[in-house]
Amino acid sequence: MQRFKGVIFDLDGTLLDTIQDIANTMNTVLQRYNFPTHDLDSYRFFIGSGIAKLVERSLPSEVSESAKYSKLVEEVFQEYALHLNKFTAPYSGVVDLLDGLTQLDVPFAILSNKADEFMDEVVSNYFSKWNFAVVLGARYGLPRKPDPYSVLEIAEIMALQPSEIVYLGDTDIDMQTAVNSGTYAVGAAWGFRSAEELRANGAHIVIQHPCELLEFFQDLG
Repeated sequence: MQRFKGVIFDLDGTLLDTIQDIANTMNTVLQRYNFPTHDLDSYRFFIGSGIAKLVERSLPSEVSESAKYSKLVEEVFQEYALHLNKFTAPYSGVVDLLDGLTQLDVPFAILSNKADEFMDEVVSNYFSKWNFAVVLGARYGLPRKPDPYSVLEIAEIMALQPSEIVYLGDTDIDMQTAVNSGTYAVGAAWGFRSAEELRANGAHIVIQHPCELLEFFQDLG
């Protein structure tokens, strides 16, 4: 097996199960304006491209194309800031995975389309024990996933070639990001989307449990 030397993680649906807090936030704002709300399964397909896209996908089409759309995006942003850690929790096995990578001295980072303003609080709440090489969310004026820009930035920080990095994510956007950046695309079957979607968008392999990722690195120990 090819020798890999670093990992980039997606956040929502990969390290953290955030769907309840995101769904509750969006539904709260929808109810405020008497718009239809959605169940958790629907939100699995709305999440992955940032707050603006989440709002667009959640709203009736005539509203998402109106002047009210920008105001609703801001309200969702503010509402989520108040409740982003209420039900969110790491997936089973994530703690053991991070411990294992640390023991093997494998560097790891997070790249998310979640607004960068939320990243420090979320990561410090759940992952303060571990030393991430870098944590990046969606930053104003910079390309977001599936553009490879931020992956290449992280690779440079890690002093690794993209081909030496495993990218673990749970959506089509994540797999496209890995393909576009030349990293090794690994799908997280426990996340928000199906294994079929992950494979169709370029996953080299789909794993069922976080600790399976350690098999890529144990020969380095």
